[in-house]
Amino acid sequence: MFTSLLIGHEPLTIQCGEMLLAAQHGIAAVVSDDPDVQAWARAADLELIGAGPDLARRTAHLSFDWLISAANLRLIPQTVLDQATRGAVNFHDGPLPAYAGLNAPVWGLLNGVSEYGVTWHLIERGIDEGDILAQKMFAVDADETAHSINTKCFAAGIEGFEAVIKALGTETPARIPQDLTDRTYFGRDARPAKLGFLDFTQASADILRVVRALD
Repeated sequence: MFTSLLIGHEPLTIQCGEMLLAAQHGIAAVVSDDPDVQAWARAADLELIGAGPDLARRTAHLSFDWLISAANLRLIPQTVLDQATRGAVNFHDGPLPAYAGLNAPVWGLLNGVSEYGVTWHLIERGIDEGDILAQKMFAVDADETAHSINTKCFAAGIEGFEAVIKALGTETPARIPQDLTDRTYFGRDARPAKLGFLDFTQASADILRVVRALD
């Protein structure tokens, strides 16, 4: 069994926490500023720590093997990462290394992919560059929207976390290095072509793809 510090701000955080507890792994504390996550942590009688500045000081009293970042969009200070005795794991809503960065599902739809996926990876080196623990792919339907593909990412994230729990419970988790020569990174300020304005000189299929990707 292992203990973890769980960090996140969305329903996936709650699902991962419930899976950890069901597998009888310990949760040293939950870090979140999301009201639903906070309510769940209190109901589960878990220590709750608010997100924000000076996090390392507020988690210094804790002892945990793994830090698990599940649906967390804030950069975690290295001082907090260093508190985990075995390492740190992050959920990314894209298939790495091809879709690193922010708003990855939207970029997948804008690029017209027929297959997409999510990745659980170790937090090492740069952003979204760590070795992969689990990756789940799924088909992208012709009428997919940003909302529907994010829903699929949520489901795939839960499915992939089952493998992550098993891996973290072993002495040496299996890990797959990323081929960073295939990496594409989408930054916070990246925008679609023409800032998302529709170009009616394009084929109707291309126009509709932009609409769905931004819906």
